[in-house]
Amino acid sequence: MNELIAGMSRVGESSQRIEADIASGLVLLDDQQRAQRHNRLIESLVRSWPIGLGIAFSLFAPAIRDLLENFKPWGMWLVFPFVSLSERPELHLPDELKQLIPQIVLYLQFPLEGYFAKKLLKGRVTLRGVAGQVLLYHFLGVAQILLVCTALGNGVLH
Repeated sequence: MNELIAGMSRVGESSQRIEADIASGLVLLDDQQRAQRHNRLIESLVRSWPIGLGIAFSLFAPAIRDLLENFKPWGMWLVFPFVSLSERPELHLPDELKQLIPQIVLYLQFPLEGYFAKKLLKGRVTLRGVAGQVLLYHFLGVAQILLVCTALGNGVLH
């Protein structure tokens, strides 16, 4: 009988050791998963550099616009095509929006270009790829301006 009780106590001790091992394994697994999530977050932030660069450029956008005033309209069309599009009279915006929308677009253009370049490159975010995407956006913006200007008979310089 004593042997039976001693055997049962060994089984109890053994099951407690197994439970402790499982608990420590779960803690290690949780720590490992937390480290993996942290690494994925860091990698995601590193791949988001086009958005950060766009935000940095947007801080200097008013100064860049002031420099481009001497090269109007072509300078504005090449660097800020979406601001130029938002200023077009064909939009028929109310007076308060005619002044507000171009200011909003001025600050949002570069961060949005960075965001869309990051999304379209799908993890293969390189300087060359982002530059190509941004140049494509600017080309399409200038093409849209030229289409609007020439289709309405305003000529290219208006």
